[in-house]
Amino acid sequence: MSATIKPSEAVKRDSDFFNRRPKDANWTLRVTESSGAMHEFVGVDWEAKSRFGSVTSEVAVDDQGRPVFDRPAYHETPCVNVVAWGRDRRTGEIKIGLITEERPHPDHPEFPESTQPLRFTQVPMGFVDKILGKDGLRQLELGATAAAREVTEETGAKVVRGSSKPRCPYHIYSPTFMATWAGVHFIEVDLEEIEAVKAHRDEPIFKAEFVTAKELLARIREGQDQEGNIFRGGSSLSVLMMFFASFPEFFPG
Repeated sequence: MSATIKPSEAVKRDSDFFNRRPKDANWTLRVTESSGAMHEFVGVDWEAKSRFGSVTSEVAVDDQGRPVFDRPAYHETPCVNVVAWGRDRRTGEIKIGLITEERPHPDHPEFPESTQPLRFTQVPMGFVDKILGKDGLRQLELGATAAAREVTEETGAKVVRGSSKPRCPYHIYSPTFMATWAGVHFIEVDLEEIEAVKAHRDEPIFKAEFVTAKELLARIREGQDQEGNIFRGGSSLSVLMMFFASFPEFFPG
């Protein structure tokens, strides 16, 4: 039995489901036209969709199939989250790749009235591209290939020395509203072969760097670095924890 159903199916199973609940408990779809006219919809099937993913209306059901509550679900197109790492030839220390990008959607936790975009420092991550297969069909590139591509594009690493992944090679950012999982990969690079990140990317990366595990943990503890870049992205922290759990010998004592 499915754990969720569409609002239209919920109404079929319980015709008074949405009317019986408090008005502010139902998720309401509001569509505002350029003229300013606003239309509200409750208890209808809807989807907001692009090539990057979709958001759909869903109703959770109990073990008897009865509707319990509604909550939109976010479906992301196939993607990878990556820990890029390498060993410093001079010191033998492990260093981990980080990138810093602007994220326009989050508000500031201490200054919610601010409208300035925040800069987050995180591990490389991105979508799995579609490539043209031999039979002419659109096919997804392999996860490891996508991971290596993201690392070279986002950190400037030119030489990939190896690829691995955790025992359970995927994670989900928040099961509260996420419906899809991201692949997780660990990409070892040659730290002697790092070039400057190109500035003309579609999503500007303000800084790419490789830092020691000790320095990384210090920044996570403080929550941000001296430049104000934030280290509180849940997806990135989850992947880093998986990395250190997979390689406990890299964890600073």
